[in-house]
Amino acid sequence: MSVSTSPPERLICDTSFVGASAKRSAQPDRFLHWPKQTLDRINAAILAISVITLAEARYGYLNAGWGAARVEREERRLAGFLQIPLDLTIIDEWARLKVLSRQNGWNVADNDLWIAATASARGHALVTCDADQARIDDPALEVVHLPAPR
Repeated sequence: MSVSTSPPERLICDTSFVGASAKRSAQPDRFLHWPKQTLDRINAAILAISVITLAEARYGYLNAGWGAARVEREERRLAGFLQIPLDLTIIDEWARLKVLSRQNGWNVADNDLWIAATASARGHALVTCDADQARIDDPALEVVHLPAPR
């Protein structure tokens, strides 16, 4: 008898979650409100990021003037995520989500839509701490919203 195991789920993590997950290691008490069931799901998954998240993270530390050692630590941490490049499927999905955002008054920023489009185009859930992304209501995209740290 063989045991069939399904591959781990892939989740696309947006920039707000990537940043919060780093803070969670240092300040776990600020994240006790995150549901255990959701955290178990995240911990069992392959975590991926859009190249847009990578760009936002790099902008953030360059803008903040981080030193070389801190940048190197952050780059190592980011390398632990599967990085998803843009392709034509994601570009088409971004355009579709941009139209929906305008039609529905979601007012989601373009970079956030690129990250959501990456998740939607790949058929993966989006993990976010961003209330704006949590407003995306589309059957093609599951949004897992973890409220910002307290």
